[in-house]
Amino acid sequence: MGRASTVRADPTDPTEPTEPTEATPRRFLSSYRDLMDVPGSWRLATVGIVSKLPPSMVSLSLLLLVGRSHSYGTAGLAVSALAVGQGATGPLRGRLIDRHAPRPVLLSLLAMYLTATPLLVLVVCGGGSIVAVLALAAATGASTPPVAVMMRSAWHGPEGSPLYGDLTTTAMALDSSMTGAALITGPVLASWLSLSVSPVAPFAVAALLTVASVGLLINVPGPPSRPARSGHRLGPLASAPLRRLLAAEALFVTAVTAVDVVLPIYARQHHAAGFTGLYLGILSVGSVLGSLVLGAVPNLLSRGPKVSVLLCVFAAGTGGLTLATGLSPHAVLLVCPLAGLAIGCTFAALRTTGGDLAPEGPVTETMSWLSSFDMVGGAVGAAVFAHIAADGGSRAALLLLPAVVLLAAVLGWNTRTSKRG
Repeated sequence: MGRASTVRADPTDPTEPTEPTEATPRRFLSSYRDLMDVPGSWRLATVGIVSKLPPSMVSLSLLLLVGRSHSYGTAGLAVSALAVGQGATGPLRGRLIDRHAPRPVLLSLLAMYLTATPLLVLVVCGGGSIVAVLALAAATGASTPPVAVMMRSAWHGPEGSPLYGDLTTTAMALDSSMTGAALITGPVLASWLSLSVSPVAPFAVAALLTVASVGLLINVPGPPSRPARSGHRLGPLASAPLRRLLAAEALFVTAVTAVDVVLPIYARQHHAAGFTGLYLGILSVGSVLGSLVLGAVPNLLSRGPKVSVLLCVFAAGTGGLTLATGLSPHAVLLVCPLAGLAIGCTFAALRTTGGDLAPEGPVTETMSWLSSFDMVGGAVGAAVFAHIAADGGSRAALLLLPAVVLLAAVLGWNTRTSKRG
């Protein structure tokens, strides 16, 4: 009784097939094994890793390069121009990918990127005007091939494909974990190359990696995008649930960026500046692990509003950080891993839901809108919460974060779709 057994129609016939009466329990990491068994997944994962390093390197590299010949205020403006150029044109580049063959669009953007980047470096090293530096920084961002964004649409398989259902969640979780890992390793590599080799070296490495990622992606069998024209002039933005998800995404990234900005200010205000790197490092590692955990259990909260539930968990994490700041810097260190886990899970869930809500065809454009709203949220979070922390104290800034995240949870509550199970 209670043990798994098999039943044969005729016990004396060894050729009769057996039927298990109980399903074999799935192992914790079986979802990743199933994902990697899908033909082409290893190549997509390789493209994903390669494509995520350049964006994580360029901002810091540009800051260090411009800061050598201009003021750091000008360097900050150059980094902002780079982000504005990339964020403002992201949906347009995504639309071009969706409506045309990816190969010529990617190669055209790559040619422009490989022209703008060396010109930017030459103008900065030659002591060019601030206007020229800002214009070329914006052009570099605007011409960046959207390989990392295309990877998210590539992982979103259409109905009936191997990458459908729970495997989509696992794939997007893997993609988010790779993004988190790149945000750790990219700046470290960029600073080492800039300070130990040459200020120009990280730009050369980023360009080589960009070329490699484009080369790998355009040779993947079958186009990763699904060309189709949207029937509405607003494209994916015609979807009300998607608009709410984008607003939730922006608020979430605002809160995440605020945590990254406020914790170093808290450490300095409480004479624990040495903890700054530990705070941010543990948050990043926790985010990577959180993404991987969600991918290992892709059916987690499958019957509920996954995004909003995870946002509420993150709101609790930010509340825990706020309480810990009233105790000691060491207490904050203990709460950081839990907040990081919630960040990684939520990012993966937002990406999966964004792809689910994309109209048939413009998946890359939809993912580009998500990335653009990430940049908007990041800019607002850094500017607003740094100001609040500097004037009213870091704890006052952290006290506002649960409200911001809960507002995101409210907006994301009814964004589920019936396209996927």
